[in-house]
Order: sequence, then C-alpha cells, then structure tokens
Amino acid sequence: MHHSGGYTVKFRLLGAVAADGADGELRLGPEKRRSLLALLLLRRNRAVSVAQLTEALWVDEPPANARTVVQSHISRLRALLAEAGAGRHGVGLTTAGDAYTLCLPEGLLDVEQFDALVAAARTEQRSTEVVGALEHALGLWRGPALTGTVPSAPLEAWRQTLEENRLAAVETLADHLQRLGEPARAAELLRAETVAHPLRESLVSALMLALFRAGRQSDAITWYHRTRESLADRLGVDPGRALNAAYERILRGEGAAAAAAGTDHAAGPADTAGPAAAPVGVPGIPVQRGRLRPAAPAPAVPAPAPVLSSATPPAKAPDRAAAELPAVDLLPRPPRGFYGRGTELAALGDALSTGPDGAIALVTGPAGVGKTALALDWAHRHGHRFPDGVLFADLGGFSDRPDRELGDVLAEFLAALGTAHEDLPPTLAGRAALYRRATTGRRLLVLVDNARESEQVRPLLPAGADSAALVTSRHRMLGLVASELARPVPLSVLGPEESSALLARVLGPARIAAEPEAARELADLCDGLPLALRIAAAKAAADPRRGLAAVTEQLRHEQRRLNHLAAEEISVTSALRISCEQLPPTAARLFRALGLHPGPMVDAYTAAALADLEHPDAAQALERLAATHLVTETDAEQYTLHDLVWLYARQLAAETSRAEQRTARARLADQYLYAGLAAAQCAEPGSKPCCEPPAGSHRPRTVPEFTAIGDALHWLGAHRETLAEVIATATPERTWRLVLTQWPLILRRVRDGWVPQLQLALEAAVEAGDLDGESQVRALLGWVLVSNRRLHEAAACLAPAAELAARADNQVGRAIALINLAAVHSELADHAAAGAGLAQALEIALAADHPHTTALALLNLARHHLGTGRPRPALDHALHGLALSTGTHSDPRRVLLHTTAGEALSALGRHPEARARLGAALAEAEQVGHDEATAEVLRALARAEDAAGHGHAAAAHRLRADLLSPV
Repeated sequence: MHHSGGYTVKFRLLGAVAADGADGELRLGPEKRRSLLALLLLRRNRAVSVAQLTEALWVDEPPANARTVVQSHISRLRALLAEAGAGRHGVGLTTAGDAYTLCLPEGLLDVEQFDALVAAARTEQRSTEVVGALEHALGLWRGPALTGTVPSAPLEAWRQTLEENRLAAVETLADHLQRLGEPARAAELLRAETVAHPLRESLVSALMLALFRAGRQSDAITWYHRTRESLADRLGVDPGRALNAAYERILRGEGAAAAAAGTDHAAGPADTAGPAAAPVGVPGIPVQRGRLRPAAPAPAVPAPAPVLSSATPPAKAPDRAAAELPAVDLLPRPPRGFYGRGTELAALGDALSTGPDGAIALVTGPAGVGKTALALDWAHRHGHRFPDGVLFADLGGFSDRPDRELGDVLAEFLAALGTAHEDLPPTLAGRAALYRRATTGRRLLVLVDNARESEQVRPLLPAGADSAALVTSRHRMLGLVASELARPVPLSVLGPEESSALLARVLGPARIAAEPEAARELADLCDGLPLALRIAAAKAAADPRRGLAAVTEQLRHEQRRLNHLAAEEISVTSALRISCEQLPPTAARLFRALGLHPGPMVDAYTAAALADLEHPDAAQALERLAATHLVTETDAEQYTLHDLVWLYARQLAAETSRAEQRTARARLADQYLYAGLAAAQCAEPGSKPCCEPPAGSHRPRTVPEFTAIGDALHWLGAHRETLAEVIATATPERTWRLVLTQWPLILRRVRDGWVPQLQLALEAAVEAGDLDGESQVRALLGWVLVSNRRLHEAAACLAPAAELAARADNQVGRAIALINLAAVHSELADHAAAGAGLAQALEIALAADHPHTTALALLNLARHHLGTGRPRPALDHALHGLALSTGTHSDPRRVLLHTTAGEALSALGRHPEARARLGAALAEAEQVGHDEATAEVLRALARAEDAAGHGHAAAAHRLRADLLSPV
C-alpha cells in the first residue's frame, strides 16, 4: 500500500467512529470492533483491561467466550493499523498483561483537536478570535458522537460527556456572536440545538435573548411559554432561575442596547442573568406583569343577525343589479419565484375546462411540495376566464391553528358576492343554501386551500355549470373524486434540473454559476422538496458571504439537516409534524417505526414487523400513509419514503427508548430471517435449510410465500441492499444466519462482491461461538473465494470447515466443506488431494442419505475425472447425479450435470449423444435464466462440435456465448 510522505492514520469519534489512512477510510468492521476502538481512543495512551473492554462491548450479560471475541477484534485492529502503516508514525496497539494500550501521538484524534480549540478559545480576548476557534471546533462534528457503537453504559456515559462539551461550545459561540452584533446568526445556531434539546434551559435562555436582540420579541416569548409547558408536562417542574430571568429581561426590554452596540470584549457570560436578576415573587413561578398576548383576529364578517322568523322574506337570488357588481377577487398575491411545473399546470387547465356540471381539480401531494403555489399561480394566470371573479379560502387543515369554521368561510364568500350582512342566515345549512343560489348562473373560480376532508369542501363548491373549483390537500380525498368527479392532479418533488432552477430564481443565476457543484448537492440534499429548497435558498441569500457551500455543509449532516431547514416559523419539520399529528393511532405508530427501517423502501411484511402489527393492519396503515403522502407506492405493496420524510421518521423513532428500538430491530431481523429461509428453500427445492432460527427469535406473524424459483430469487435480489443494512446492526446470532439465507443468490452471482459480507458473517459466527454456523460460512466463503481466483485465501478459509461441521454433527455441512476444499486443490493442481476429498464427501453424503448433497458430490467427482482425462467414470458419476436430481424445475446443478455428461460423451467419441446431452443442458440453462451458465454450455457445445468436425456450428455457438458473457 502506498503512503504519502507525512500522512498517518487519523481517527474520528465526533460522529461515526472512523479511521482515515492515506488511501481513504479504513474498513473497521462490525459494531463491536468500532466500540472497542472508540474506548481505546477515549483512553488513549492508558491501559484498558479486558474487563473494561468487555463491559463496553455488551449491553447485557457478556457471553462465555467474551475474552476470545475481544482478542479477535484486537487482532483485526492490529492488522488494519499495520496495513495502513500507522506504526511508522507512532501509532500502535500494545499488550501488557491483561490490558491493551493504544499509543497515539498528539493531533491524530478529532476529540483532542476539539478540546484544544475550545481551550484556545478560552484564552482569547477578542470575540472575533473566539468565534473563529469555536466554529473550527464545531466543524469537526459530523453527527452524534460515537455513532455506530454499542449502547453500553460506559460508551453512553462518554457520549453524553462529549455532547455536553459540544453544547457548551455552542452556547459560548452564540454569546460571542451577539457580542459581535450578530444576534440573528446566534439565534439560528441556538434554534437548531434547542429543537434537539428542548429541556436544556441554558440553551432556551440564550435563544430567547438572541431572538429578542434580533427584533423578534414575540418569538422569544413563545419559546419561553413552550418550554415552561414542556417542563411541566414532561418533568413536572417549573422553569429555573436563568429561564425566568431571561423572560423578565425581555419583558422589561433590557439587553437590546448592548447587543445593538456590537461591543467586542473579553469572554464571560455577557447576558446570563444571575441570582440578582431573578423575578420577584414565588420562586419558580414567572411574574406575569407585562406578558404579551397575541391580539385576537378580527372576524371576517360581522356577527350573524338574530334568527329570522318564518315571516321574514327569504333572501333574494342575485338579480341583474347583482350581476353587474364588480368581479370579486379574494386571491392572495401570486407566489414569488414560482418556477416550472409546466406539466401540472397543463393538467390543471385540462381539469378545469368547465363541462355541463362544472369542473373540480384536486391538487394533492406531500407537505412542502408546493400545492398552494401551483394553485395560486394557475389562478392568477387564468382568473380572467371567470368574469364573475375568484373566491379563495385557506381552511388551515394542515397548520397549528384550528380549522376555519365553514360558516365563517361561507359568510365571507357571500359578502364578497354582494349579500348584505343582515341577509346572512345564522346556520351553516342556511348559508350553504344561499351560497348555492348566489353562485348559480355565475362563472366563478373557487380556490379552497389546505382542505383535510371532502366534507369541508362540498359546501364551498359553486353551483354554476360554468364555474370551477380548485382544491389543494395533503390527502387523496377519494370521496371528492368519487362523489363530485374531482380530477386529481398529483404533485411530486422536483427533479434535479427544476430544483436548481428554483434555487436560481431565488438567488439569481450568478450565485448558481459561481458554485455549480454546491448548488447541485444542495438541491439533492433538499430531496427536490420546494419548501426545503426555498428555506435553503433563503439562508444563502441572507448571508451572501457564506456561499452555497457553507449551507450545503450544514445540510450534509443527516442528524441536523431538518433542524437547518427552518426559517423563523417556516420549517420542513413543522410541516411534517402536522401531517403526522392528524394520523390515526395505528398509522402514526407505523410511521414512527419506519424511522428504524434501514432503507427507504418498505412493504407490508417489514412494516408489520417493525410496528408489531398484523399484516392486514400494516397494509391498511401503509395505505393511510400513502393517502397522506408520507409514503409513496412504487410497486404492488412496495412503498418508499422521500429522504426528508425518512429523516423525520428517524427523529421520531430516536425519541423512543433504546430497549424499544432494539426490540423493533430484532423483529425486523427475524422477519428477514424467516422470509430468507423460505426464499432459499423455494429457490433450491430439496436442499437442507442452512440454519434454524436462533434461540429467542420470534416467528413473524406473516411471512411471504414463494411458489416459483424466479420469485424467490427476485425477492432475494430486490432485498439485498436493505438486508445488508439489517445485517450490519443485527446480533451475531442473527448476522451469520441472515447472510447464509442468501446462498442461492450467492451461488448464482458468485462474483458479485459477496466477500466482505461473508467475512462479517464469519466473524459473527465465531463471536456467537456457533461451530455449525462457522463451518457453513467458511464453506460458502471458501467457494466464493475460489470463484474469484483467491485460491490461497480460500484454502485457509476452508481448511477448518469440515472438522468444525463434524464437531457440530452436521454431516451434510461436512460433505459440502470437503467438496469446496477439493475445488481449491483442483485449481492448485493437487489432483490427488482433490480426488480423495471428493470420494470422502460422497461417502459422507451417501451415509447421511441426502440426495441433494450426494448429487453435488457426484457432479464434482465427474468434473474431477473429466479434468484428469477419465471420461468413462466422469460419465457414470454425471448420469448417477442426474438420476438423483429428478425435480420438476430446472436448476444450475442439473445444467452442470448435463454439461459434464455431454463433455464426457464427446471425449468418448459419441458425438450424436454428446450433442443431444448438451442440447438438454442448454435448454435447462435458458430456463434457469442464468446468462453465464448458458454461455458455459454454449462453449462446451462449441468444443463438442469442433471434436465432431462441425466448425461452422462451433463458431456460431462461440459467438452467441461471447454475446451473453464475454470471456
């Protein structure tokens, strides 16, 4: 491995535990190895006993072989450090008795760098220098400290200590930003942290004062009352002295002048209220004098008139004079910076072409996708088509305020249409009837924004056949589609080009042209969601000095991305929160559980496992989430979450207890384990199950059923990526089993990068102390290594496998291990060892009375004899194997047996029989659908045709083989 001159290994704990070498990030391996390295780094240059390491590596009682597991991880860490050349720079892992010491020179650990920068900031006298040092220090953080480690008590304690140090640095940085006259920037910094730590009163106090100094007094007071209520609800306590003092100072208007002056002075709590600033009164109870309350909104129309008697004449329908009133226009201003959506605008135009019953268009989509902007843009462009005017009402169905009363909305509409106040009926039914009469014969456009359900919309639909209604909602509102013939216009997130164009509309083309890569990444991090893009653009526009790269850097950290996608009262989080708050309990429970899923693609089976639901309930809950646009259906019973929605679900899941999270992940792992076993059994009929579920596993309530080999293999392939993520966080007992369930797919895609995952499975089997598991993983890994021409690694891997299987009393596994080891001997030209191993494997398989393994041994013996120039026994073994493989389905083993028999027949000069046998092999290979296997049969056919003197046929076979699988 090449190493540049002064580069050595550098270690990171402030985020995911990682180590970087000259050639990139080192592959540290599983969770326990990362945890062991983390503890050694945290106690660098000091001895750490095996007992201390064991305590950090297991949450519950450690297994009997814990010492062996620790030693194994130490050995692998030493090898990694040696490979990276760390020893040349003073980095080493030494042993002294029953303890290990990680020798680490200064400056190679991000925690050490962070501490040094914070210490340097304390000695600075000027706030500009303090801000620079602390921003550099906080820039070292790439997420929650010690991510990817075991949640054991020692590591949790370290995690909390590191987080406390980070928050203290944040508070100090915000203080000095205010000294420099930048309270808005301090408020932005503090708000993100306060959302993540809502009960940390020092953060809330600092945020309140920063908001106040930035001219946002009402926001500051709102934060005080929100925190006071949270403290009471969650902890049953009142605000502390510092929080009350900050509240009092805001009410008295203190502190703003000093902040406005922007003085740069020595460090110290500039505006932290001490005991003398505490409010007068009962301790812990805020003084209420001067408390500001928002003014009550003025009613849209005067209060209804008294109930009319039966003698009161009914309100008249609009007469000629009413028709001559000026056209009404209740539309808000058009959206600024609206861009694109040409397809959707055209769809609205088609949907709102009035017919004999009028027209209704229903714009639906997830939170923040731009439904209101689209509707308003279309209404402003085409309002002239409705000479009697445009009515608009925001029903507030997806906001923190209560829904608007339909009676008030109808009163507003009727007043706009010329109905006098004294003619307004007092009841909702009366106003709805009057509204129908008032809209009959008119040509109106009615835009109803943010509706939650069809019942809210129906009374507001205009009666005229020449009128149209445009409705927006986060729900599909199928009732409106079915009963009112509303035309759905679904709205999805923007593509990359449209996202970049929207950023350019807000920031100007010059900013985008100056940083094109940052703009593209920013659009990608916002997941094409217009709300997120506008917030990100607003942050970049507010401080042009920072550039797009700085905003992109903020959003790059997943754990904080949603916190940064907020601008005053507008945020992606609040939009998603409101959608979730309106879900029924089961759907809300499932959405929170989806945050624990390792990938954005889910189905009803995995959803049921995560949320501990019956399969029909999970399917129904997914349908409800799809109707609310929190998930998107991509295929039959397959759903995906957009990145920002998935991040929000993960935030909700993180609020549950660690025990609950572990239980849900274990259920998910068991779901994949049982489903994988079923898929493997279907893909390889007659084979022995690779394992039994471990003790303590729970059989899922429902497991997918596989009836065809192709379906089983498709399922294994489709879930491979997600399963890899599940495996990465599974317990060792589950890890090796989950990897093995993929063996039918592994054998068919043997060169498809399986080695790292199989090595992880081997480590897990060793850690779990499962001899049978270790034997099976070694057998499969060895075969993959052979197929990838890594012969010496394969020999070392396979050598112990047969003995381990014998000790575990798994005779089938022992035979397979011997077969695979014989393949290594053959490749290394040790034919005697290969023949002896295969003969022993055949004897064991026959004694075990397992036809599947017997056929496998016969196949390999046939190939061995063919390769050593003995076609007669090769033919006998191949035909014997085919007699045992009498399944109704084609499979790769039968293809190889037919091929071997055909090649043996060709070597014996029985050319017509050889051609027929190889033709059968080709037919089965094509049925299996394995291009590489088909190509191998075609090449065997070409050799047979050459031997028979048919050169043209041989050339045709070779050409076809090269097209399928180039040599």
